[in-house]
Amino acid sequence: MEDKQLLKDAKLCTRWAFGLTFVFIILFPGIMFITGYEYSLNFFKGWTYLAFTWLIIAGLYIAIRPWVEMYIEKKQAS
Repeated sequence: MEDKQLLKDAKLCTRWAFGLTFVFIILFPGIMFITGYEYSLNFFKGWTYLAFTWLIIAGLYIAIRPWVEMYIEKKQAS
């Protein structure tokens, strides 16, 4: 990859990281706090399951993606 493309991708990833952090850590809980929503045990469990599911999917993606890219590059080189 060219350095220009890597810098473009790095900026995109940084924007997504900050955007998702803002939404999931500040905006969503902030709105619920301002409206006076009372967290129930079921809501907390659901939020926890969602977080763990997100972590597992992200971990698998991070672990598998380089292998897929390596396979595609080898296939194109052949």
